[in-house]
Amino acid sequence: MKKIICVDVDGTLNNETCFTEKECLKATPVRKNIRKVNRLYQENFIIIWTARRNELISATLEWLGKCNIRFHAISNCKVPFDVYLDAKGGMDIEDI
Repeated sequence: MKKIICVDVDGTLNNETCFTEKECLKATPVRKNIRKVNRLYQENFIIIWTARRNELISATLEWLGKCNIRFHAISNCKVPFDVYLDAKGGMDIEDI
């Protein structure tokens, strides 16, 4: 059965915490976590779940595309999920 997996961006898919459009676009990807998310995409529903403000979502989408990160949806609001991947406090991506 598919799981709904929410994946944080800052500190999980990239190394930085981004507060501006420029920071979002120049963030350094965490390749091992991106590879894991792309594998999970095959069998699960991936939601990029971020605390970034609405005005940063376009830059975030551009960065996700540039880094070839596969996902089904993006949200900066609370959503239902089965697993939350966040290197700073949720389940670590290595745990799945």
